[in-house]
Amino acid sequence: MAERVAIISDVHGNAEAFEAVLGDIHARGIEEILNLGDVIGYGPDPERCLDLAMERCAVVLRGNHEYAVQHDAEGFNPVAKRAIDFSKDRLDPDLAPEDEARRRRWQFISTLQAECRCNGYAAMHGSPRHPVMEYVLPSDPETDPLKVDDIFDCMSADLVFVGHTHFPGVVEQGQEAFLIVEAADASYQPAAGCKAVVNVGSVGQPRDHDFRACWVEYDGQTVWYRRVPYDVEATIRKINAQEALHETLGLRLRQGR
Repeated sequence: MAERVAIISDVHGNAEAFEAVLGDIHARGIEEILNLGDVIGYGPDPERCLDLAMERCAVVLRGNHEYAVQHDAEGFNPVAKRAIDFSKDRLDPDLAPEDEARRRRWQFISTLQAECRCNGYAAMHGSPRHPVMEYVLPSDPETDPLKVDDIFDCMSADLVFVGHTHFPGVVEQGQEAFLIVEAADASYQPAAGCKAVVNVGSVGQPRDHDFRACWVEYDGQTVWYRRVPYDVEATIRKINAQEALHETLGLRLRQGR
């Protein structure tokens, strides 16, 4: 990876949000994108989002939704399980053996790695303990400090980027509170020798009550949080047009939750 990189996560089949973020990344002159996974799930455009990820992202990691589509959706709530089934119906090559694009996307998902190490930092979808499945929750520093300590013990680098919770912010070693990022273009600079887990937020389904797509820029020293508006109503209309997708998935996008 280049020293200046865009780090994104949790596109979740939201092509409008993904395209808006890709446009913002390009406008800022950033050439390399690290994608922390969950390109699919929840949203109406799994094919388009996978195609964009394959085309534009230097590295794509495995998220729990990619795993669930190819293995099982155990532990998912009914709304999320329906969305997993929707994505699988659109992607599984066994359902349309003549479709070369399906085979190409399915093979791409099959080859995704769980984590990567780049230029002094590490990255994964979930956490250093369980790279695909575990959440590093905003409440963890206060309510489960032993979990946080164990996560820091498992880190292969002092700085780790994750997604999965859809909530942007930072967990720092030794701090009892989650550092919430409340504004676009807010920045975070890790202190030398201090371990930190940086959640990059979500492109396609933010949950911090801000509907705008979220991503981060990292230049080797400073993490910059970027927020990008997109045509959320167009995505909601697509969700509502799919019987397999529950209408609450659209309401969540509008409310950023």
